Amino acid sequence: MDDWWSVDDEILACLAVNPYLTPAELGHKLGMSEPATSSLLALLAAEGKVRLRTVERADSPDR
Repeated sequence: MDDWWSVDDEILACLAVNPYLTPAELGHKLGMSEPATSSLLALLAAEGKVRLRTVERADSPDR
């Protein structure tokens, strides 16, 4: 990442290529932690730039 202010654009660019990335996958691509990525996604959702569509239980059998 070049600077902090370009993170929004980098997240949106990654999601344009693959709109089904998890916060962990997206964070890995951008060199960020999953919690930091989740926080930024929440901010982007509040601004109407992304839509958060899936919530999964932490003890899900798929994990």
